Amino acid sequence: RRRSSMMCNPQPDAIYICPGDPYSAPRGGQTAFAIQALNAFGSRFALVAPDERNEKPVGRWFLDEWKGVRIWRFNVGSYAPKNKSRRPLIPRRIVFRGLIRKYLPAIRQISTRNLFCDSPEVLGLLKKYEWDSFCYRFAGLNNPVGVSRYVFLRFLAGWFHQNMMKNLLQLKPETLLASADREAIAAFEEENRKLLGSASVVFFPTRFDKDLFYPGSTQFHREALGLTSNRPILVSVGRLCWVKGWKLAIDALSILKRIYPEIMLVFVGDGEDRSALETYANERGLSRNVRIEGFLPASEVYKRLVASDLYICASYREGWSVAMTEALGCGKVCVSTSVSGSQDMIRDGVNGRIVWRRDPDEYAKCVCDAFELSKNPEAGQTSIELARLYSTTTLAEDWGKYWKPLAVRTES
Repeated sequence: RRRSSMMCNPQPDAIYICPGDPYSAPRGGQTAFAIQALNAFGSRFALVAPDERNEKPVGRWFLDEWKGVRIWRFNVGSYAPKNKSRRPLIPRRIVFRGLIRKYLPAIRQISTRNLFCDSPEVLGLLKKYEWDSFCYRFAGLNNPVGVSRYVFLRFLAGWFHQNMMKNLLQLKPETLLASADREAIAAFEEENRKLLGSASVVFFPTRFDKDLFYPGSTQFHREALGLTSNRPILVSVGRLCWVKGWKLAIDALSILKRIYPEIMLVFVGDGEDRSALETYANERGLSRNVRIEGFLPASEVYKRLVASDLYICASYREGWSVAMTEALGCGKVCVSTSVSGSQDMIRDGVNGRIVWRRDPDEYAKCVCDAFELSKNPEAGQTSIELARLYSTTTLAEDWGKYWKPLAVRTES
């Protein structure tokens, strides 16, 4: 009966396996990218993902709606922790892998054999099956186990990378994408030449939606959010975990407070380090200068970005920062550590500053410089112009150039 239903509805061009639930508030870059992909391709993708709302049938294909478009969806179940401020007892990657292993035979009941994935933990399962075409995206070129929030797993980073690359190449990918800058891609290709062989990696940055993130009235949104109009405000967006560098941001804030006593740093996000961050800020007398908003939908993230003076990133590592791209789209000046993508999105000394050393004094100085830059309207305009290079408006066309199953359809 299920197969009959599938035959009566338009068939998707490819399966999309995502470890997050695009129907809920984004919890990370992979989910944000999935949202962009569904917006761009709609029913051309059949979605395999969890359902954090526990509303949909589990373990089978069903028709759902995505912004008014009917799409095929497969719910592998819900495994999101109720308390987003705590680290799950079992790593989410391990749970997700177990669910894909359980349901992969059922997932393959849909007719298409074209597959997209950006979850390295499931590659060993996928290679056991034949696929007509496989596209993989590196969601950043950092080893995900090497920067795991689970310290004990970091010792497996070398093994994980070797195993991931072997599994990936056994899948014979038609296309390899990377949401990282060109310099990082070149270094990755050189380092992994023996494993990659003749395969090349395509520069494919994460995009931002210009219909959701655009210049607005700072004063209006500050009043709406109850923020003092003349108070210097910094905003950082992302999971509250060590790799995002919140400690460096707090240390720099402690220095900045001497110059700007009323300065505020707004964290939009949540995570296992929330309690540690709050304690650390309080110990440094910054309880009035730090505000944690938790995870918010895009419309609320937008309000905080527009209300800010600067967007800051203190991460140790990033793939391609979606949040920074969104801040650019809002016309904001940015300060960032020298993570992947920062040199593409920030013209140092024009629309922001790049912090080359993980030093609180240097970071604080760059923030002071950025405050001065933000007074020049040309700085915001530069951010807007750079953001246009990474808009979702060209996502479908760009992806279709590199992966045949998603090539632009022409009317016959």
